[in-house]
This record gives sequence, structure tokens and C-alpha cells, in this order.
Amino acid sequence: MLPPQGEAPPSGLALSLCKASSSEFGVERGFWERVRSVLGSKEKRLRVVKLLLRYGLSARGDGVYVGEKVKVSLKSIAEEAGVDRRTVLETLRAVSSDPVLREFFEKLRPAGPSLVSVARVLGYRCLVVEIHEDRPGILAWVSSALAERGINILQVIAEDPNIYEEPKMYVVVSQDIPEGVISKILQHPAIKRVSIS
Repeated sequence: MLPPQGEAPPSGLALSLCKASSSEFGVERGFWERVRSVLGSKEKRLRVVKLLLRYGLSARGDGVYVGEKVKVSLKSIAEEAGVDRRTVLETLRAVSSDPVLREFFEKLRPAGPSLVSVARVLGYRCLVVEIHEDRPGILAWVSSALAERGINILQVIAEDPNIYEEPKMYVVVSQDIPEGVISKILQHPAIKRVSIS
């Protein structure tokens, strides 16, 4: 069974497409434009695709997997997405019918364990950085502001702005955030909001 929505932040995604497919995929064309051209405007099917992305789940044939061999039941996917099992199966078949989406979802894997939701349990803190626009250097800016105060970064999970509608960057650090660090981070023009969990 998948974790309840809202309980566990995204684990991040390890996305890899072959060069030939990535050029065919065309980030400039837009991931969601491609998905909608295959699925149409069927909101329930879009919910299934968003769920696969949120958890980094691979779709191979009529099955959904975590990693290579751990199979997730279609019933669990349906419950989490708020749809019926038939809608999940139809979505998987539609994705499989498009060569680019098929390759994308066959190769999609979770990036590994996320420390975001357990940071406080371990005595760590997590910065949640929201951005206005995607620009080079945001991670460098945040890490520099933390390094200036001697704060060690343990994990970074950055959501791809071409896939997530409101991307966030999660930065797990080894200690409390001293005064002044957040205001320094907020000086970057692309950063909209920073919160600490």
C-alpha cells in the first residue's frame, strides 16, 4: 500500500531517458502536453499519472513497480488516486501505446529514501524552498547560504519544474537554521518562499 497523500513528501525522481528519446520527448514541448495528447483531458487518468510521478513508480505493461521487481497492486494505485482499478489499467495501456511515454515510465525509478518526513526524528531540519521560476544557480545559492554558517547538507531533493506544477526543493540539514540564513536565501529573485520543517 502507498503512503497516504500528504503524509510523505515526494521522494524525488531518478529520471533517465535515452538521448534519442529525450530529444523526441522535447522538454520545450512539455511533459504534460505530451501526456494530455495521449490521455486526452480525462482527469482521472491524469491523477494516475501524477501518482506514478509522485512516488517514482515504474509502469511496465499492465503492472506498476517500485524499482525492478516490487509490484504494487492496481487496487492500491486506484485507492490512492481516487479512481477505480479499470481507470488505472486504461491509463497504463494508454501510456504503453506511446513509445516516448512508455520508455519514460518503464525507466522511471524512485531516487531512494527521502529523509524529508523523518528529518526531525533524526534531529535534522528540512528547508522547503519554493520558486517563482526555474533558473540555474538556485541550489548553489541555497547551499552557499548554508555553508557560510557551517551547516552541513545531508540530502537535497529537487522536483523537476517540467514535471511538477509547483516544484519545490527539499534540503535536509544536520542542525537548526541560524537567524539570517532564511533572509539570505530569500534574496535570490527566483525564490518565492522558504519554510522549515
